[in-house]
Amino acid sequence: MNVQTLPRTVVNTYLSVARLPLNAVAKVSGQHDNEQWPPALAFEGFEASVETTLGSLLRNDLLLESGRVRQAKVAELRKAAQLEAVADTKRELAQQEVREAREQAAAKRKAATQRAEQREQNIEREATQRKAQVGQKAAKQTAAAQQTKAAQEKVIERRERAATVQALAEESDALKAQQEALEAAETVDTIDQTIDGTKEARKTG
Repeated sequence: MNVQTLPRTVVNTYLSVARLPLNAVAKVSGQHDNEQWPPALAFEGFEASVETTLGSLLRNDLLLESGRVRQAKVAELRKAAQLEAVADTKRELAQQEVREAREQAAAKRKAATQRAEQREQNIEREATQRKAQVGQKAAKQTAAAQQTKAAQEKVIERRERAATVQALAEESDALKAQQEALEAAETVDTIDQTIDGTKEARKTG
């Protein structure tokens, strides 16, 4: 082991020991393989700072290069985390917009359904009213027709009674004339018999 590798080994050992509690927490929380986990990212930034600082102080190119590589990695991870956070925000906004659009569409469908039901109820109510009006009109017409028929029947009945009375009067007049004719005939017979009796009396006298 040369002078360049010794400080790096010591630093890596120190940092590995310092990372043990963080690894335990990451394992428990299920973030062991998540390089973008904020505590892990912060600790790796701390590691990069330690390596860069010690590499510069000790003039150790290996530590300095390792620190710079780690810093670049941390920068990329942070950038990726920021981009992912932005993407998550945009995704949440998009999902929210989709939810709002669905809610608005559902509200519009509900309102349209309610309007259609209201229109149907109005149509049914108007149809019922028109049916009732037609029924009332028909009832009035029927009543008027019945009244007209009753009036016509009364007129006919009066006319029939008048005709019957006239016929009875004419029949009575005919009977009276017939009676008078019979009486006249009987008178003639009586006169004839009287005349015949007179003639017979003259012959015998």
